[in-house]
Amino acid sequence: MSLEIIAPGAIFTAIGLIILGLLSLWRGWVIYSEPTPRFVMGYRGWSSTPLALPYGGGFMLCLGIAGLKPILPRAIMFVVSVTCFICFIIFMLGFLIWFPRFLLPRWYRRAVKAGVPRNDPNAMGAFKALPLEQQREAARQGNQQ
Repeated sequence: MSLEIIAPGAIFTAIGLIILGLLSLWRGWVIYSEPTPRFVMGYRGWSSTPLALPYGGGFMLCLGIAGLKPILPRAIMFVVSVTCFICFIIFMLGFLIWFPRFLLPRWYRRAVKAGVPRNDPNAMGAFKALPLEQQREAARQGNQQ
């Protein structure tokens, strides 16, 4: 199979979507892993654009790959399609309505259990910097109170 069976516009669109998807995934990873988590300032337990960003990136990446459908095997297209659908649902939910709690970073869930103020990026960053065992212990103590 060659790229000659795909229209040039479709190839350029697929490449553009793949680049945008990779950039969104990268930026989403930066948001998840930054030492002082700035996403907590706007997160109130409902929708969150920064937390939904990597899923939007995954959606765009899958759309770009789907644009190359004529040259890809069916099994790969099935996996890409399922991934695209899941990323789209999570992105739209997280962007418009509610970001699923089970997809929040684990340290954030432990910090909330420990009683760290939800919208203070410095307190959340200090909690995130703690070793894992100290985070777990603080969450256990927070649950007991």
